[in-house]
Amino acid sequence: MTRQLVVTADDLGLGPATNEAIVDLMARGTVTSSTLMAVAPGARDAVERVHAAGVPDPRLHVTLTSPRELRPWRPLAADVPSLTDGHGLFHVDLASSQEGASPQDVGREMEAQLSWMTGARLRPDALDSHSGVLYSHRGGPLMDTALRFCAERSLGFRLPRRLPRLLDLTVRGRLRRRYDEAVAAAGAYGVRLPESIIGAWLPGRLLTSYAQLRWNVLSQLRSLPDGISELIVHPAPAAAAALLDRAEGRKRMWELRLLQDPLFLRTLRSEGVRLVPSW
Repeated sequence: MTRQLVVTADDLGLGPATNEAIVDLMARGTVTSSTLMAVAPGARDAVERVHAAGVPDPRLHVTLTSPRELRPWRPLAADVPSLTDGHGLFHVDLASSQEGASPQDVGREMEAQLSWMTGARLRPDALDSHSGVLYSHRGGPLMDTALRFCAERSLGFRLPRRLPRLLDLTVRGRLRRRYDEAVAAAGAYGVRLPESIIGAWLPGRLLTSYAQLRWNVLSQLRSLPDGISELIVHPAPAAAAALLDRAEGRKRMWELRLLQDPLFLRTLRSEGVRLVPSW
């Protein structure tokens, strides 16, 4: 087998500046895939840019939370009370989003977000979970809900067949059991998964320099297994980063810089890693 990599820019739809940066990277071939938040304020702008540039359709970035720094977001489904607060808005707090969410409401909201994309003449071939709502052990049966949803619609799902080495050594107990069960369930349902997932995992406040972020990503890149893996990034220009938490905004600007860094591109070539659009 050969090593192949899907380079995915998350959070398309966040706003025009982010949309422009991501679509430009895709048009140049540095980014091979993207994910769209259908509930975000810049979703329609993202659709227009994708169609105008003729780049691959984004995957569905299932969004069940509101951002901390921006105005809160609403679900697209009409009746999903377990996903919202008293004002009909998504919770900002991740734990509240996970613990109170019913599988039925999650299924309805995923269907509404997918329908919004297809109505915009987009054909996503996979989905994943913004902020990890569907992945945490707090979410209970939400992972199985998502996998069944994907199986019924022939969609792939972002869940690595194998954990990165650091996580493989540290994930234990209930969370490890949930992960193993989810991978087994995906296999039983026939849902496509990436072989592994890499990225700049440290939160922005723990990243002290661009060099640290680059070293972290490149070291993972050099250890990719055979098969199709995925690099997840959240590139954003300064105008978009300024709206976010300072440390996280800085991290997103560094991720944008990484994708244009000659050393990153040389490492892909020297490691014999081929970029592909999907897993």
